Amino acid sequence: MAAANVITTGATAVDSADLVVTTTPLTVCLKDAAGPVIGNGALVYISLKDDTGQYFQIAQLTRSQPAIVLTGAGTYRCSRVAGTSCGVFSA
Repeated sequence: MAAANVITTGATAVDSADLVVTTTPLTVCLKDAAGPVIGNGALVYISLKDDTGQYFQIAQLTRSQPAIVLTGAGTYRCSRVAGTSCGVFSA
């Protein structure tokens, strides 16, 4: 699977579009416009959507934990917190 943009690099708070995962596993990882080194304070929450449309936080991406492997099918969302510039891609 080719890498795909989930959240464009920036420093404002933003939610991604729904990330529908049908083929697992799928890796979700932080990125930065300046290269692979992520700044201190970068924070993105990963949430799972339930059957009523609510999102439940299940993980977070940070400089010390920049990636997660989603092993279950479902609908996910990435939510960047305002502050340090970062983005998210999937592969």
